[in-house]
Amino acid sequence: MLKFKRNRKLKALLLSLLLVALLVVPSVSVLAESISRDNIIIESGETLEKTSFLSGSNVRVDGNINGTTFIAASNIEVNGTIEGDLFIAGQSATISGTVRGSVFFVGQDIIINGTVENTIYLAGATLKVQAQTNGSAFLAGQTIYLEEESVIKKDAFMGASTIYQNGTINGDLSSSSESISIRGKIGGDLNYSSQQKADFLNGSEVVGETTWEKLDSETVAFSESMYTISIFVRVLLSIAASLIVWLFVKWIRPTFWPVLAKKIGLNPIRTGGFGALAVVVIPIVSILLMVTIIGIPLSFIMLSLYGMSLYVSKIILSVFIGLWFQKRFDWSNAQSFWLFLLGLIILTALGVVPIVGMVTGLVIASFGVGSIVLSILDHRA
Repeated sequence: MLKFKRNRKLKALLLSLLLVALLVVPSVSVLAESISRDNIIIESGETLEKTSFLSGSNVRVDGNINGTTFIAASNIEVNGTIEGDLFIAGQSATISGTVRGSVFFVGQDIIINGTVENTIYLAGATLKVQAQTNGSAFLAGQTIYLEEESVIKKDAFMGASTIYQNGTINGDLSSSSESISIRGKIGGDLNYSSQQKADFLNGSEVVGETTWEKLDSETVAFSESMYTISIFVRVLLSIAASLIVWLFVKWIRPTFWPVLAKKIGLNPIRTGGFGALAVVVIPIVSILLMVTIIGIPLSFIMLSLYGMSLYVSKIILSVFIGLWFQKRFDWSNAQSFWLFLLGLIILTALGVVPIVGMVTGLVIASFGVGSIVLSILDHRA
């Protein structure tokens, strides 16, 4: 009787996730083109005619892409034209082409030399902007360079340890940093907070008003202390919550987590690619369903399952990491609890590191959701 109830619960879960997959997979094939390999080159003169997802070690786009583009790679170079928004997650990126939409970057280092029609959103360690944009710029990093050639038609918002503003900002500049150096032009107001006043060099110009808020060392130290405590508490709560969910599901279905985790090891690129596309497509499909009255209930069901899938993704990847360590170091006698806890601690620690945490979150979501989608497809087969 207990076994029958367990099978009913599992089948209900699989059927619910299958419903999401039936809606997601056809949409992925229609809306996007996925290319995954170590080295990807879109040659000059070559054109991809729809939304594209490119993942690999090195990605270079010399041609054109007529749609929104998602790139996940270690080294990225864009020299062509993107007829839509550009989403990038990687170690380093250089954009020398033209982006008709906005640019979103999360990674280590980025250089933008080309033209961006809309807004620039960058989060990384070293950010160098030499581009011209008709929108605004939101920049967060360790060191920010707004080079002399750069032109931002609207406002700029910056947060960093060190800021060098040598370009042209037609609107306002709002910033928070330890130090800021200004050589360029600000067409609007300058509102900044720092430990010392800005260093205004020859050629600098602020057309509007300048407002400075001093960040004293005691305030900074107190904020850092409270931030450290809050991170520690958040990490402990996150680990405890994930352990409870892992134990509960393991009690109902002991093989549930290992089956999903092993999907990642069988084909990492395929799993991550499917997952990344599902992460993007499911919210879009849900929003489209809300347009119709009869689709609203299904939309809420999809979003609920989507949220649960994102949450358990961290658990799935933690199980995979534990299994990898077990195989790599021949820990055949290690208990599954300690293997899972090891993977969970690693992912949680990476998640609280600035910048790295954003990339880790993207990786967790992609592989976790991807393993669920592939498991459903294999179950159907």
